[in-house]
Amino acid sequence: MDYVDQAWQSPVYRRMDQWIADHEGELIQEVIDVCQVPAPPFQEGERAQKVAAGFRQAGLTDVAIDQEGNVVAVYPGRGAADRLVVVSAHLDTVFPAGTDVGVRREGERLYAPGISDNSAAVAALLFLARGLVAAGFEPEPSVVFLANVGEEGLGNLRGMRHFFQHGLGARRPVAAALVLDGRLGVMSTEAVGSRRLAVTYRGPGGHSWADFGRPSAIHALGRAIAAIAGLAVPAEPKTTFNVGTVTGGTAVNAIAQQAAMVVDMRSVDGAALARLEEAVRVAIADAARAEGGVEVDIQVVGERPAGRLDPHHPLRQLALGAATRLGLAAEEEAMSTDANIPLSLGIPAVVLGIAEGGGMHTLEEWLAPGSLGIGVRSALLSLLSAERWAAQTT
Repeated sequence: MDYVDQAWQSPVYRRMDQWIADHEGELIQEVIDVCQVPAPPFQEGERAQKVAAGFRQAGLTDVAIDQEGNVVAVYPGRGAADRLVVVSAHLDTVFPAGTDVGVRREGERLYAPGISDNSAAVAALLFLARGLVAAGFEPEPSVVFLANVGEEGLGNLRGMRHFFQHGLGARRPVAAALVLDGRLGVMSTEAVGSRRLAVTYRGPGGHSWADFGRPSAIHALGRAIAAIAGLAVPAEPKTTFNVGTVTGGTAVNAIAQQAAMVVDMRSVDGAALARLEEAVRVAIADAARAEGGVEVDIQVVGERPAGRLDPHHPLRQLALGAATRLGLAAEEEAMSTDANIPLSLGIPAVVLGIAEGGGMHTLEEWLAPGSLGIGVRSALLSLLSAERWAAQTT
């Protein structure tokens, strides 16, 4: 009998299955409550405090907010080994402070910025912890519920970096990491690496008529963007680029003294990403020289390492097996998520989507609450299977 079958037939899963059915309304309300606590990039503190309180109310006593702002809740194992199984969800959203995060219901959907990405997964962490305590779960390795900061935007995975490089995940061996993020049925074991460059051109500026001919920071920026747009990138390994934001200039009749952009580059292959970055840097420097009299500054503002779990690794097979057992057709995708950090460190990790939703990163983001039950069961069965596997692995 494999680990998924063992977990499926275990008294804990049987009790949890019924508990989820009996308390699904509480899960939906938990999603709403989490979503309505703002968590802009670098301002996740209020939501972190709420989540930490929720873990304590669930019955966990080893709950803390670490130096980076992550909520770390330990469900203690009964074994002598100090190995961990981590299940995580990111606290932050892409939306700036002041965004209306009130939840509204329209038909079978809930609408609010951040409700799918990633309020549903954060609520699932709290719900699972509460249910497992009620079910009398006694894991062999300790289970860590991690509500982390810094996944979105320029957060640069700072929460996950801290946990695995300086926090509990650096002090104790992690057998497996389950990252709750994305749409129901989607899973990922391949991390898309990325580099983000903030580029600023500066020149003398002047009047558009009287000083015509002086170098323009905006013209240099335009040359660079055109050159970047013309770069050839491989389809395999998939490699992409995007100029995501552009700023600069003061008036229509002023030669721009300053102009800036942020360039996003991604690939599933670290070497291909490095080659793309080199080509982008050459294009940026050539544009400054072509314009003449313009200086350029390049700052790395984001870096996500690539990584990949061996397709034959037991953790991937367990996650696929759990999906199959629950009748989910797992759709595997390469993704850029918190799993980039453990995968880049050689720690087994799988990303699991737990709810149907859409409109991610827009004000019309939505969630189908009726999908949460099967999504939470998928995370639960994957967790119980991974815990059994980790208990038997040295």
